[in-house]
Amino acid sequence: MSEMRLKIDGMKCDGCATAVREALEGVQGVERVDVSLYEGTADVTVAGSVSAGTLTSAVEEAGYRASPAA
Repeated sequence: MSEMRLKIDGMKCDGCATAVREALEGVQGVERVDVSLYEGTADVTVAGSVSAGTLTSAVEEAGYRASPAA
């Protein structure tokens, strides 16, 4: 398993954070998701070879902007 941190733009409330979490949990291979509304991040634990691009696409399909955190 590995962990990735994503920077999420556009979250303004708990409902937004829930939508991002659910979008990421829907990606096959995602084991755990922790979304921080305050920090604007999502920490994602994945099994196998889930790419950052796959994760950012899932977030963007939910209506938010995402990029790998530095």
